[in-house]
Amino acid sequence: MSSIIPFSVSIARPDDNGKQYLLTEHLEGVRNKARSFFTTAIDPAVKKLIEFAAISHDIGKANFEWQRYIKGESRRGPNHSHYGALFFSYLSYHFLKESKLWNERYQMIWLFLTRDIADHHGVLKGYAKNEEIDTGCFEKIDMPGIEKWIYYLYPEIESMNISVNEEDIHLWQFGEYMDILDEVFESIYDDLRQHEKNVDEMMAVLQRWRYFTSIFIAADRFDIQEATDRRIKKSDWNKIGDRINLFCLQGKGHPLAAIRSNAQKSIIKQWKEEQNSSYYVLEMPTGYGKTITALKLASEIAKEKGFSKIIYIAPYLSILEQNADVIEKITGFTPLQFHSMAILKNRGRIDNEHLLDENEKTDEMSDIHVQAWANPIICTSLVQWMKAIFPSRAQETLRRIFLQDAIVVIDEPQIIDAAVWNLFLKGTNAMSKLYHQVTIFCSATMPPFHHGLNEEPKRLTVSSKGSLNRYKLKLIEPIDAAECAEKLSRLREPSGAAILNTIHDAIDVYQQLDQQTDTNTYLVHGLMVPIHKSIQIKQIFNALNSQRKKEHSQRILVISTQVIEAGADLSFHYMYRALPILPSLIQAAGRVNRHGEKDMGIIETGKLMRNDQDTRFIYAHHLRRISDDLLFQKDIWLEEETGNLIKQFYQNMFHENNYQSVLQDIKKAMEGNWEALSRHEVFGGNEYHRLPVFIPFKWEEYKPFISEDLKQLMEEFGASSPEDIYCIFKEKKMLNRPYEEKKRFNILFHQFVLNIPAKKALKVVSKEDFLTDRIPMLKDDGVYSPEKGLAFMEDEIDHHFI
Repeated sequence: MSSIIPFSVSIARPDDNGKQYLLTEHLEGVRNKARSFFTTAIDPAVKKLIEFAAISHDIGKANFEWQRYIKGESRRGPNHSHYGALFFSYLSYHFLKESKLWNERYQMIWLFLTRDIADHHGVLKGYAKNEEIDTGCFEKIDMPGIEKWIYYLYPEIESMNISVNEEDIHLWQFGEYMDILDEVFESIYDDLRQHEKNVDEMMAVLQRWRYFTSIFIAADRFDIQEATDRRIKKSDWNKIGDRINLFCLQGKGHPLAAIRSNAQKSIIKQWKEEQNSSYYVLEMPTGYGKTITALKLASEIAKEKGFSKIIYIAPYLSILEQNADVIEKITGFTPLQFHSMAILKNRGRIDNEHLLDENEKTDEMSDIHVQAWANPIICTSLVQWMKAIFPSRAQETLRRIFLQDAIVVIDEPQIIDAAVWNLFLKGTNAMSKLYHQVTIFCSATMPPFHHGLNEEPKRLTVSSKGSLNRYKLKLIEPIDAAECAEKLSRLREPSGAAILNTIHDAIDVYQQLDQQTDTNTYLVHGLMVPIHKSIQIKQIFNALNSQRKKEHSQRILVISTQVIEAGADLSFHYMYRALPILPSLIQAAGRVNRHGEKDMGIIETGKLMRNDQDTRFIYAHHLRRISDDLLFQKDIWLEEETGNLIKQFYQNMFHENNYQSVLQDIKKAMEGNWEALSRHEVFGGNEYHRLPVFIPFKWEEYKPFISEDLKQLMEEFGASSPEDIYCIFKEKKMLNRPYEEKKRFNILFHQFVLNIPAKKALKVVSKEDFLTDRIPMLKDDGVYSPEKGLAFMEDEIDHHFI
């Protein structure tokens, strides 16, 4: 007993220059912070349970062995999260029992919060895993000190005669707890069987659970480092509207300026007639200023309805980074970019982060302001938004804490995997109601909503009919790579592109092009490291822009996979698109005569054959059939006809398969398996095993095409070559650096990392190198080319790798 440390002097994290961080102060601070997030929509009993979670979550840190660990006297301590979960389950059970509130509603919240405490530094699990919470040695904790503290904080606990002592906690964790769990599980499952909730009701319960989770997690993190929720003031919306108008006036010389202006006015007029919807679909042809119009619409809605935040979501990082810059220019607010490759602008140091045990070390905090999406404008990816809806880690719930009163703009959502589309919508629907949001879907082509949303979005539509047909889509006979290369070589248009279905086809066509001195040719595909790929796209953009301004007369030819198909602001006079499925074809067509450079651009499509096989086998057979049934009705389609064509495609697609089977996972989550939801990805799972390889791509000659952020990172880490970067990684120089610094280095490092199909990876790097270095460096200079990317044989790369 002499080894027990008094609870009143137990610490939560290491001392800092004489400042002591007492555990009692941390637990009370978390409780007070949780209270600041409470709203009138949360009933008093639930508020009390969240408070109990706050004061219980780190109670295990009072354990003598954990105190030795945090002071550096031992290598690790006990799992304090499980101690906290057990303590909470005991305290809150007896509180609910004595308050006559031990019923199904509060039993479920009891299960939820018990699980959240167990998971508050790691992976979020379903409440069915509550049976797996480890027991703890409460005899190594000053339980009399804790009881005295609890009675001081909550006199009603004492008046209810709820004891908080070692003996009762011992009996609880080794007997009563499991018995009560069994009773609660049986009661919940019986109720689910007898009173079948529909998926919307179940999703609402699950999202409210994660709402409580976010309050608890944010309160814990914010007690260490504060984050201020910055908002767009009501008076700012008028300024944003004025800036948008000024921005549009500055572009009045653009060939589509008049069309864009009329389109924007039409959209706002339509919205004014439908102001009470929670969902809108902004349907505009590509190139009509969709992003600017979406911002204008968001500002009008916010000004009228009292919203104070914009969340812009895009499918690909190329679209996201491009439009984040546009949003900053238009609004005057610097968006917080939150995605896997974002350069963290805010580099403030975290004050004395606590030591991390095995359960915590994968969940260290970077800048809490960034994690909590505390900016007025957030630019994030569909991948990250899906994690906000269905978080898989405790840290991911932080982004939910400041989502209230936001306009959510989702760009090109039709790219989401059809198999999870309805689940994505169900989650979005519940989030919208929970956080008081309006959602704007931006696309000219949208899948149906009626299986996912319980309110049909209001469609705000501008078509190209009667205003401008920028291209015609022409079907041609099948050709092979040699014929495709010959077609492009003979092309007399100032600019042309070919988008092929596989990397093998793209490289094959590129290699067979006639070398012409008056033509600049570019190749882009998925076996180029990120920095190389972005350089190629920037070079293409600059070349096309200079050509449009008549700064040079050289022709431009681009050979690519689907990399440039969506989102890239590129415009070609001519395009050949190897026959894909209809959505991909229409997306590619959006890169043809995008800015109205000529009267009529041309996109040709037809089967590209390789060894007598159609290369679009990478797409699902039934989607190819649906596309063909529609597309082959005639030989030529005008731009104004493609909108109805793609709508019919989605109607037929969802008529054959409504993709509602995924909604069964909502029921599984409701039954205690949260992972059934959090496992889903917007682009589907990766079924092909790949290995990471560091490619020492020489950037020096491409400096004009490298972003300023990356240049700054290179300077920060003193890297004058890729080898310098790899040396830092190899020598583990970042191992003991602050999290922010490690994060920035990780961003820089992965600009040179390529995830290569395992069969090929093990041919260019030895198995031993993978075992030794985890991410080995490619040493053979002949394997990777600045012109063509990674070299490979036909049987080394699966065709799904674009």
